[in-house]
Amino acid sequence: MPTHRIDGLDIHFVQGGPQDAAKRLLYVHGTGCNAGVWARHCESLPPDCRYVCVDLAGHGGSSGAGFRGTADHAFVIEGLVEHLGWDRFVIVGHSLGGAIALTYAVYHPNRLAAMVLVDTGGRLRVAPEVLDAARLAASGVEVPPLDRRWTYSPRTPDTVIDQVYRDLGDVSPELVYRDWIADDSFDFLSRLWAVRTPCLAVCGADDPITPLRNHTFFQGSMPSCELAIIEDSGHWPFYEQPEAFDRIVVDYVDGVYGSE
Repeated sequence: MPTHRIDGLDIHFVQGGPQDAAKRLLYVHGTGCNAGVWARHCESLPPDCRYVCVDLAGHGGSSGAGFRGTADHAFVIEGLVEHLGWDRFVIVGHSLGGAIALTYAVYHPNRLAAMVLVDTGGRLRVAPEVLDAARLAASGVEVPPLDRRWTYSPRTPDTVIDQVYRDLGDVSPELVYRDWIADDSFDFLSRLWAVRTPCLAVCGADDPITPLRNHTFFQGSMPSCELAIIEDSGHWPFYEQPEAFDRIVVDYVDGVYGSE
């Protein structure tokens, strides 16, 4: 599997689609995840798309211990983009990955054709009880597991949730705690007005942790932001309502490249 060394880290990524494809998408996963969460969706992409899904530092096949802030993750993304030789691509970020995508758009706006922000926010506050539990787990204290359904729509079948957990695999408590801190410390609300990158904000209508108001705020704050709401979905629309998610992303990307 391909890796590239960036700032002393071996960053693993998954890629597919024709090398010379005009449409290029870079996918960034969220807290406690890895590139594998995008596998099913990327298989649905049309043949004129080239995609790369990155394992953030410390996640999946990438080395390191993770970071406590989005700027370091965005630095690694830029190193990968330079390695790929990409320009004018669409960055797709879920949850923490959306915060990283926004950070990247602030520091490297000329690289991007557009971004897709999936169930995220301009500020990502984490509930104190979640942070406390993660901190204790990272220090070796055994804590009760969170309700496995807490981030999903009430109508999402258990089989879908089972699949997400299988795709996440084993994640160290220390890494999860760093991810939650990166979430909780992220606050770009005052900078959204200056983000000129075309954007699609995608939100599960039943998302309890990055709710619809986050995404309507994007639409009202960023000059070129569209909004797509996916019914009967919580925080994981690419699992909970995969066909709707695929269609929304593909149609948006078609529009981005068709307008250039």
